[in-house]
Amino acid sequence: MGSSGGRFMPRIIAWEVTRSCPLACRHCRAAAQRTPYEGEFTTEECFKTLDNIASFAQPVLILTGGEPMLRPDIYEIASRARKLGLRVVMAPCGLLIDEKSADRILEAGIQCISVSLDGSSSETHDAFRAVPGAFEGCMKGIEAARRAGLQFQINTTVSQHNVDELPALLDLAVKLGATAFNPFLLVPTGRGREIAHLEISAEKYEQVLHWLADQQSRTDINIRVTCAPHYQRILRQRGLADAGPRSRSGGCMGGKSFAFISHRGVLQICGFLDVPCGDLRQENFDFRRIWETSEVFQKVRDVDSYEGRCGYCEFRGICGGCRARAYAISGNYTAEEPFCVYQPRRRPAARNPGKKGPLDDLDKKLLWLAQTDFPVCEQPFEALGTSLEIKAAEAMERIRTLRSDGLIRRIGPVFDSGRLGYVSTLVAARVPPEMLVEVAEMVNQLPGVTHNYRRQHQYNLWFTLTADSRQILENILKKLRGQTGIDEFYSLPAQAVYKTNVVFRLTQDAPAPEAAPQQTPLVAETLSARQKELVRLLQQDLPLVQQPFAEIGSQLGWPASEVIGQIERWMDSRLIRRFGAIVNHRRLGFEGNGMAVFAVPSHEADDLGRRLAGYPEVTHCYRRPALPDWHYTLFAMVHGSSQEEVRATVSRIAVDLGLDDYTILFSTTEYKKTSMKYFMENTEMDCSSPEGFQK
Repeated sequence: MGSSGGRFMPRIIAWEVTRSCPLACRHCRAAAQRTPYEGEFTTEECFKTLDNIASFAQPVLILTGGEPMLRPDIYEIASRARKLGLRVVMAPCGLLIDEKSADRILEAGIQCISVSLDGSSSETHDAFRAVPGAFEGCMKGIEAARRAGLQFQINTTVSQHNVDELPALLDLAVKLGATAFNPFLLVPTGRGREIAHLEISAEKYEQVLHWLADQQSRTDINIRVTCAPHYQRILRQRGLADAGPRSRSGGCMGGKSFAFISHRGVLQICGFLDVPCGDLRQENFDFRRIWETSEVFQKVRDVDSYEGRCGYCEFRGICGGCRARAYAISGNYTAEEPFCVYQPRRRPAARNPGKKGPLDDLDKKLLWLAQTDFPVCEQPFEALGTSLEIKAAEAMERIRTLRSDGLIRRIGPVFDSGRLGYVSTLVAARVPPEMLVEVAEMVNQLPGVTHNYRRQHQYNLWFTLTADSRQILENILKKLRGQTGIDEFYSLPAQAVYKTNVVFRLTQDAPAPEAAPQQTPLVAETLSARQKELVRLLQQDLPLVQQPFAEIGSQLGWPASEVIGQIERWMDSRLIRRFGAIVNHRRLGFEGNGMAVFAVPSHEADDLGRRLAGYPEVTHCYRRPALPDWHYTLFAMVHGSSQEEVRATVSRIAVDLGLDDYTILFSTTEYKKTSMKYFMENTEMDCSSPEGFQK
C-alpha cells in the first residue's frame, strides 16, 4: 500500500507557492494577508521539488496561494513544470489579471485558471471577500482572460451566506464563458473557523448535492464538486456515476491521488487538513519519499480503518468522507464525516466483526433478558439458562463474550442520583467551533460528567453533570465559564421525569418496554457507611461467576441473601431504577440517536410528556426549562437504526400528538459516555467540591 508502483499515485498537486494575498477572505484556509511570509521556497528549491515529482509522476500542478501572481518568479516556476511534462493550472484571485498578465500566463504554459466568485453580485461577494470592489475586480480579470483566450473556471465556496444564490452563480458562470463551475463546500479551517457558524446543515448539504446532481445533464458547462466526497455516493444512488467525465472527479482524493504543498514546503493530504505529513527541506526535496512513506498518507489510504459510519459504509471506497472536516470537528482525521446524513445499510450486530460472526437468536434473547429481567438471585446465570433452556455455563460464557466484544458495557444497577442525595442537570453550551475539541476535553475532566456529545445545532455541546448539591453544580459551571471565556453554558435540570428506560429490542417478538408513570422527585435516602460501600461495589461490573452476589457480599462480610435483599428493597423504593445489562446501542445496530425537543403549552406538558414516554422508541423523556432564545421544553431521546428512521419516528409521534413545533438534534461526536460513580469521596471522581474541577 502506498508504493509508487501501486494504486496510489499523485494525480493532482496543489502548491501554495506563496501565502501573500491582497484579499482577506472570511473563509481563507491560510488566513492569508498582503504581508510577505518568511520561509517561502526559493526559485531553486521549487525547481528541485518539481524535478523530483516529475521523476516518478505526471500530475496536474495547481499553482495556488494566497495569490500566486504576487510571486515574481511564478512564470519561471510554471515554465519549468511545463517543460518537465506536468500540466500546469493556476488559482489566482482575479484582481491582478489584465491583458498583459493573461498573455504571460499563456506563454508560461499555464493552460487554465480558476477564479473564485462567492456571490452573484458585488454585495454578496465583497462581503465574503472582505475587500470592497473585489467583485468588480474579478469581473475585469475574467474579461481579460477571456479576450486573451485563456480558459477559466469559476469556484464558489458554499455556505449559508450564498447557498440560495447557487442557481444565479451557475448562470453567471455560463454567461461569462467558464469551462466549469466548481462549488467548494466550506471546511472550517484557517480563518474559516471564525465563520464555522455559516456552515450549512448536513441536511442542507445533502439538498445542495442533489441539486448539483440535477445539473449534470447540462451541456453548456461542466459541473465539478470539491470538499464534498459524498457527492459520489449521491451520483451512484441516482444512477449518474457513468454520466461522463464531469461526474468522475472522485470522492476524497486527499492522500490517495491528491497532495498539498505549503508555502514552506510541508506536505499535507490537502490544504484544509492542517496535519503535517513531511517537510521537503528536511527530506532533501524528495516528494516521492514522503508520498510513499508518510504515516498520515498511509492511514488515510486505509478507508477500512475509518471510524464511525465511514468505516463500514458501502460507499467508503468511492467517497471516504471529508478527512479535514472530520478533523476540524472532532480532532481525529479518521473519524466519520460529520456533515453526511447517509446511514449505511444496517450492519448486523457482531460479537467480533470478521471473526465470530453476527449474533444468533439465542444471543439476542439473552441480551433482552439481561437488560430487562436480569435475575437478582444467588445463581443468576443458572436462572438465565433455565429461561433460555441452556446450561448456566453457556449463559455465562455468552455473557462474557458479549461483554468482551463491547456489546455489553456493564451489568449492574442504574441508580437514581436524587435518591442517593445528588443533583443532576443537562448542560447546553454554545461553543465556537474552533474551541470545541479543547472545551469538550475540559468538560470530560469534570467530576460528575458521564455523557458529553457534540450535536448538530447552534447549541453544539451537550453534557450531563452530577454533583452533591445545586450550589456545587452551579459553582462548577461558573468556573467552567471563567476558564473558557464562554458565557453560554446553560443548566437544564429535569422539572419532570416521564421515562428513563434504556433498553433495546433486537427481535420483533420481544415485548415493547413499558412506560413508567410520571416520576415525582423523591426524598434522598440516608445510607449507612456499609450501604454506601455496597453502592460502590455494585457500580463496578458484576463478577462473572456462578454466585456473583456472594462474591460481592464477601467483600463486605455480608451473606449473599443480605446483598440480594438490599438490592430488592432499593429497587422497590426506586433508589435503583433498573438492574441489568447496559449495552452499547451503536454496536447493536441502533446507529440513529436523536434528541427530539418539542415546544408545548405549559398546561399540557405533563399529559403530552406521559404520552410521549409511551412510545417504545423513546428511552428518556423529560420536561426541562427553555433557553433564552430556544423555546423547547419537552425532551425525548429517540433511537433507531438510522437518522432517517429516527426522523420518521419523530414525525409520526409529532402527528399523533399534534405537535408541529419540534426539532431533532443528532449527535455527531461522542466525547464521553460512562456510568456515574457515587460515594467516591476519596477518589478522583469526587463531586463534593468545585476544587475537584481541573482544566
